[in-house]
Amino acid sequence: MNRQVEALVAYFQHAFHVQSKYTIHSPFVFHFYKNVMLPGENFPQYRTLFKIRKELCMKSRYIKRKDLGAHAKESVRDQRFVRVKDIVRRSGVSEKKGEFLFRLARVYQPANILELGTSVGISTMYLSLAVPGSKIITIEACLDSANLARENFEHYGMKNITLIPGSFETRINEALEMIHPVDMVFFDGNHRKESTLSYFEQCLQHIHPGSVFIFDDIHWSSGMGQAWNVIRNNPRVKVTIDLYHIGIVFFREELSKEDFMLRF
Repeated sequence: MNRQVEALVAYFQHAFHVQSKYTIHSPFVFHFYKNVMLPGENFPQYRTLFKIRKELCMKSRYIKRKDLGAHAKESVRDQRFVRVKDIVRRSGVSEKKGEFLFRLARVYQPANILELGTSVGISTMYLSLAVPGSKIITIEACLDSANLARENFEHYGMKNITLIPGSFETRINEALEMIHPVDMVFFDGNHRKESTLSYFEQCLQHIHPGSVFIFDDIHWSSGMGQAWNVIRNNPRVKVTIDLYHIGIVFFREELSKEDFMLRF
């Protein structure tokens, strides 16, 4: 079964089991639904990010981009020149997902944030504007993408972001030591089962009960679906929320162990 078919099957399974707001009996999860999932207030930061996205979508500049995630092969052919505007349009975080990340960070107010996968920095900037007083460490393996993201952070005045270029495997422990304990982690860079679980276990050593993990593309492939099942069954995990494209993990000790599927 190819990846597209796997994702389609996962989508229909998710749609069949999705819960409505009327079946959310957990006050904690209902608060999440009301304050994070619903669009709510039209924050002025949204307009700032819309303007930034629009400016980046006008850049015809080419950068050398190497796929180091689930698509990667051991070949220099994976290195290709791509226009910045095409990266933003095709693989950058969407406006809907970016605003979701903004609300998530704004509600839970993480002081220390780790992001695995910077790309050109749009998702990082959503997090930065949501909690300007936070400390954000973001890791990007593609050097040209990292350089462009750093330029964007400097140009738009995002002073609470530190970008670390390099592979997750070689830089994640360094990053975690810089922001121990970690309040929020956004996993968005390598959609392989083994890699995702490895990063999860490493980050797990630096959490506290109020930490929040965000996993992108949890149903991207059968391997990612398997990784998500391992994560939600981890004994330290209390509540998980499956939004199909995104998975949210909470560790609060006062919560009962429950899994939710909600429509996003």
